Amino acid sequence: MYDLLLSIHNIARWLVLLAAVYLFYRSLSGFRLGSYGPADRRAGQIYTGLMDVQLLLGILLLVLSPLVQSALGNVSAAMQNSQTRFFIAEHWVLMLAAVILAHVGSARARKAADARLKQRQALIWYGLSLALVLLAIPWWRPLLRLG
Repeated sequence: MYDLLLSIHNIARWLVLLAAVYLFYRSLSGFRLGSYGPADRRAGQIYTGLMDVQLLLGILLLVLSPLVQSALGNVSAAMQNSQTRFFIAEHWVLMLAAVILAHVGSARARKAADARLKQRQALIWYGLSLALVLLAIPWWRPLLRLG
């Protein structure tokens, strides 16, 4: 079960990144043109929804992970290892913050008064979310883990 969830979480990472790139492109283009339409709103919903799925998968992985369970047995020793510390103390905190920023971006863009302000809000909040995602991805692990 753990390996399957880890594979799904890994594949979903790439979907999140693709959605983020598309969203960033739409927001930047829309900001330049001063337009905001249903496709822009949908791009934000897709990104935020995928972030929510990743959060759920991540929570399940935290509960099922042999690495995390072992680390919790001796937190002091786990914090001495940079890779273990990354997963028990850094990865989930940064990703949770990224999910929160994505939701803030969605709300701020939806409530903004005009199209340019909607795109500005999207650029700022989704951009911060994406920056945290990029910071929190364990790039040293396999880029595509399928088993």
